[in-house]
Amino acid sequence: MQIESIGIIGTGVIGSSWAAFYASKGFRVKMWDVDATVGQNGQQQAVDTIKLLQTQGMLSGDTVQESISRIKVAGALEQAVENVQLVQESVAENYEIKQQVFKALDAHTDPAAILASSSSGLLMTPIQQVTNHPGRCLIAHPFNPPHLIPLVELVPGDETDEQAISKMKIFYEGLGKVPVVLKKAVPGHLANRLAMALWREAVDLVANGIASVEDVDKAVSAGPGLRWAVMGPHMIYHLGGGPGGMDHFIDHFAPAVKVWWESLASWTSLPPEAKNLLVGGLKEEMGERTMADMNRMRDEKLVKMLKILFED
Repeated sequence: MQIESIGIIGTGVIGSSWAAFYASKGFRVKMWDVDATVGQNGQQQAVDTIKLLQTQGMLSGDTVQESISRIKVAGALEQAVENVQLVQESVAENYEIKQQVFKALDAHTDPAAILASSSSGLLMTPIQQVTNHPGRCLIAHPFNPPHLIPLVELVPGDETDEQAISKMKIFYEGLGKVPVVLKKAVPGHLANRLAMALWREAVDLVANGIASVEDVDKAVSAGPGLRWAVMGPHMIYHLGGGPGGMDHFIDHFAPAVKVWWESLASWTSLPPEAKNLLVGGLKEEMGERTMADMNRMRDEKLVKMLKILFED
């Protein structure tokens, strides 16, 4: 079944970004949210995002209105998923809510349609168990904002058909995304687990008075973060081993790294003092800049990086 029409269920930050992305790629998009006001706001956000893509040189002017015209808001979930070939669910990160949604989606879509959840860390197995066609259900987790960041994590549940994963991998690759497929499902998938491991240490360094919030952020963005935009940690350390590659790197640096690992944070609940330290530190780091200013700066720099890294 060729994908031509896509239903977006949940129209917050992620859902509206997905809508803009899909519409800009030529797909008909129908959006729905349980809160009608959120649905309307989501459509406007998708429209604004498409216009921003034009401003940033990511979308040509003659396709902007065409892209916007492809986005509709449905009055009911059933209308949003009628005659679609893909549903991108982006509702609250809660098993009970997602089960309710997937049960409804299963009842009101063609059995051949793919049901994809944007969940950032939940597992598909308990969600797909409420459906009659679990083989078409999978996680397709984007990184925020989906209209810019290429990564999509494809995670199967116990009953997901391998063909569904393969189909979506090809689909996303065709749209310029960079899909990765998990061989086994784990909470948080890949990228968020890696990100949370780093963030725990970043929080701990602040909580223990090692460095300020701003300097910890600078240490990442002006250091390893630049390299990570080009290649992942395994390849970076493979190169760090010189002609001997990873084999030499492990043999040479293992004793020193062992000492670092032994001193890393291992707590699993945020230290009580951390929240106030982070909030206060971020106020200092932002200065007079607003959240809108920071979002705009982030996206403008992301666009410049994407053009270098992914455009031919």
